[in-house]
Amino acid sequence: MIWYNLRVGSYFLKYTGLKPKEIKYPYCDKDGNILKYVKGNFESGYFENEKGIKQEQTFFLINNKPYSKIAKTKETDNYREVDKKEVDDLIIEKTYIVESEKLYNDLSTTNKALKFGMSFGGGGKFGSVKTYYAYVHTSDLYKGFLFMSVGTTKKSEALLEITESLTQKKKLAELNLVVNGIDKAKVEDLIQL
Repeated sequence: MIWYNLRVGSYFLKYTGLKPKEIKYPYCDKDGNILKYVKGNFESGYFENEKGIKQEQTFFLINNKPYSKIAKTKETDNYREVDKKEVDDLIIEKTYIVESEKLYNDLSTTNKALKFGMSFGGGGKFGSVKTYYAYVHTSDLYKGFLFMSVGTTKKSEALLEITESLTQKKKLAELNLVVNGIDKAKVEDLIQL
């Protein structure tokens, strides 16, 4: 993680980005054997197995099992109604306008949001297994509008990584202070002539 310096008036700040985590699953064949991507020169790239045989159909290796790509989410019954404040914990990667007068009325009176898993399908020729947290919610600023915010990572998860990194950095600095108080070995101490 890189920290940048910024002065805003008389305030001296340091900042770093909260990055969504990206989970990549390896491509495999129907038996779960890992495939290697071969970039094409005058043709499209392709995948081949360890014997160099071109594979027409690829899958994703998830939890040691081959899975085909995920289709675009078009309907779901697997959702939860959560407090609208939970949306603030999401690193929002995409935002959409949603049209549903009934849902807008229901959510604006209860101050809740709908939370569910979402996939946009796609992924080109070889597909995708990218999934998102999706929240459909109202806005305090834009009255009358319903939004869907999607992202792969919660801010709380990203902040945990940053605080762990800062704690390790602090421990390393403390260790360096201890090491600085000890004399360094000299060649004469290690070798007798």
